[in-house]
Amino acid sequence: MKQKIALFDFDKTVISRDSILILYDKTCKKVPGFRGKLYGNLLKGALTRHPKKIKTTVKEEFLRMLSYYTEDELKAFVYEDLMQHAFQEAVDEIHRLKAEGYYLMLVSASVENYLTYVKDCLPFDHIIGTVIDQDYKLVGENNRHEQKVNNILAHLSEKNMAIDYDNSLSYSDSLSADRPMMELTRYRYLINNPVKAEGYLHLEWHDTPVSRRKK
Repeated sequence: MKQKIALFDFDKTVISRDSILILYDKTCKKVPGFRGKLYGNLLKGALTRHPKKIKTTVKEEFLRMLSYYTEDELKAFVYEDLMQHAFQEAVDEIHRLKAEGYYLMLVSASVENYLTYVKDCLPFDHIIGTVIDQDYKLVGENNRHEQKVNNILAHLSEKNMAIDYDNSLSYSDSLSADRPMMELTRYRYLINNPVKAEGYLHLEWHDTPVSRRKK
C-alpha cells in the first residue's frame, strides 16, 4: 500500500545541536575525570587501530558515556536536555504532518538507546537509529548514508507499505550526509543549509525560544 511519508533526520534538523555532544557536555559534569579518560582512550585507539576503523573507534568511545546512565536517566535526558534544543518550526511541522495523515519516521545516526524516547515527545510513527550492543559496540552498520535507505525500506516492507513518492517529504540539515534518504521523496527540505542543489528546497529554522530553554 502506498503511503505518504515524512522522513526526518534528527541532529541539527529537529534539534539545533548534535545530540551526542549534548550528552558529552552532560557527562563531563556528571562524571569527575571523564573528559581525561575519554581523550586518553581516543588517543590509544588512534595509535593502535587501523586507520579505516578510526571513525568507528571514536564513535564507540563516545557511546561508552551511556554506561553512566540508567534508562530513566536517558529518558530524562531526552525530555530535559535534547528537547530544550528543538527547533520550534520542526515541532510545528511534525505535528502538522501528523494531523495531515503522514507516516512520520525519524531516521538518524544517533543511537536508539536514547533516540527511542523522542517518540514520547513528538508523534513519530517509527524511529530508526544506530543500534549498539551491551558493550556499546555497533551492531551492523552505522545508520547513515545508504544504510538509512536500507533501514527505511526494510521497515516499510515489514509494514506492507511503499513510499508515495509524489506526496512524500524529507528533511535534513546535510545534503552530503542524507542525499540518498532524501531522494526517496519528491519534496526535499534542507534545514539551515545554504548549499544549492536542483530539486531541493531550503528552510530557515530558528533556535529554541527562550521560554522553552532550561532555566
